[in-house]
Amino acid sequence: MIPARTAAGLPDRTPAYPGAWLDTWPAFALLCLVSLLPLLVVGFPPLVDLYGHLGRYAMQTDLANRPELQPYYSYEWRLIGNLGADLLVELLHRWLGLEPAIRLIVLATQALAAAGILLMSRALHGRITPFAIAALPLIYGLPFNYGFLNFSLGMALAMLAFTLWLHLRRGTSRLAAPLWLAISGLGVWVCHTYGWAFLGLLCGSTLLAEAIAARERPLAAVGRIVATCAPLLLPLIPMIVWRSEAGGLNLDSSGFMYKLLGLVSALRVKWAIIDVPSLFVVVALIYWAVRSTAVRIDLRLGIAALLCFAFFLILPKTVFGSAGADVRLVPYALICALLAVPVGALGSTALRRVTVIALGFLAIRTVTTGAAYAQYEARTEAFLPALDAIPRGARVAFFSISPCAPTWDLPVLDHSAGFAMARRSVFVNDQWNVPGLTPLTVHYPAAGAFAQDPSQFVLPDGCDRHFYPHLSQTLAQVPYDAFTHVWIIGDLPEGFRPPARLRPVPHAGAGALLAVQPIGYFADGGALRLGDRFAVAALIGRVRVNSQRCAKTAIAALRRTAIRAARCRLTVIRGKAAGRSRIATLCRLVIQPVGLAAETKKAPVSRGFRAFTAGR
Repeated sequence: MIPARTAAGLPDRTPAYPGAWLDTWPAFALLCLVSLLPLLVVGFPPLVDLYGHLGRYAMQTDLANRPELQPYYSYEWRLIGNLGADLLVELLHRWLGLEPAIRLIVLATQALAAAGILLMSRALHGRITPFAIAALPLIYGLPFNYGFLNFSLGMALAMLAFTLWLHLRRGTSRLAAPLWLAISGLGVWVCHTYGWAFLGLLCGSTLLAEAIAARERPLAAVGRIVATCAPLLLPLIPMIVWRSEAGGLNLDSSGFMYKLLGLVSALRVKWAIIDVPSLFVVVALIYWAVRSTAVRIDLRLGIAALLCFAFFLILPKTVFGSAGADVRLVPYALICALLAVPVGALGSTALRRVTVIALGFLAIRTVTTGAAYAQYEARTEAFLPALDAIPRGARVAFFSISPCAPTWDLPVLDHSAGFAMARRSVFVNDQWNVPGLTPLTVHYPAAGAFAQDPSQFVLPDGCDRHFYPHLSQTLAQVPYDAFTHVWIIGDLPEGFRPPARLRPVPHAGAGALLAVQPIGYFADGGALRLGDRFAVAALIGRVRVNSQRCAKTAIAALRRTAIRAARCRLTVIRGKAAGRSRIATLCRLVIQPVGLAAETKKAPVSRGFRAFTAGR
């Protein structure tokens, strides 16, 4: 070995042990490239929340040039611990365009994560171990597949920052390591708060392992750990300001079944029959290493793995408004556990077998993840041709139908309306509006509860589960005057009939695109015009009529109004009702934005009146 390689943690010559070729630069580059293959077989990465982030990035970079959206969105930069990809998008979109810039950032995130794992192994054990190779598929764990891009980038940067910190501590300068912790800690925090916390956990675990090995007194050890990690506390000041303005921790607890599902979902992509056994392979490798007499677990990463798993058990499912706060840690607990396994004492046969298992595991996970991404991309693109039928500047009520039965598939369609925001400059109701979570703010009071996430989630009618509202129930509550279109994707129920005010819009894609019609539209295409100024539906809402004579008079008045296109006016009908003479009965035409036929069934009027209104 020569000194030039120590900064990068890779040797320039081939040592003599099985799998020694893994420590060469070509092997390092090849492993990083293999880690990117699942993303190279698709265009825009099919990650669940990334589609919604695409819409937010469009507002971030181009809201000033989209006056049609300025009444509904505002974007205000502020110093928060969730800006990693946002800053990179701001830097790259001018040269690459928005969607290519996002794709490059996703690729860079995974490349940095793979490099971080391999370099950590090199810094800890002096070589790239087969256990580090087995850890590479974990970067495509549940957090990344759900599109937690800032989180994934922050965790990748934390691993790289930790690796360089290890090298700086071995150097001669006493200021280099603390200075690097201060700078990298603040940078990783800006990327994502979890990355900063993970960096502190890695550094603290290393110092604790050293204290245990040196048999330091507990108080002295705690004092040394706190003093060494003190530069990492620099982001506490902006974090306190950020959370005080955003409303505190914003917690949401989780139950046992949620924890159990999060645990087995560490490698969840698409097929449980592949993903769950893959997790067992990882656990089996760790178990074998712990039980092997030839392996002595490195406490630096062993303690980090235990702490990650403990925080997974302790944390609620939502922290700072970010969902999945606990399950995000599971893949990184497993990564730390695998990186804690040294191989120096393993025999040649055992090392060769573990290397073959690790390479085979990486190959299988790479192929299956790429195949899953290709299918998710095809499913998403089947619905996107509907965008061509949506006019620019429209206001779209977007609904994604979730499967009724439990499924292992990822809900990749949940935020696909972000394409409509980015490509067609329309308002959609799927953006997150959690204070302090992102710089984007949604303000559209007319839409009410349908202005933001999670109003887009619905279940098919007839589903006996109730974690989301059913489609028909939701469509009955939409404030249609606030929207111009309704876009429904997912598996539409058989015989689906939209409400009366929604007219199907022809388009080439799957799903249903419906245009909201002005008040007065009926499913058969007719309308009543009251006056030259507007077209409305004449609607009798809860008309209380106490005699047959009054009902007949109301029918005649309505017919005259419709035929002559008279102005809408208050009609006072005088007559005898219920045996009383000279009692004035007031009949008012109430204009409401709902179907006439459906409403008149509720009114206690005569059969002739109901037949007339339903027929019209």
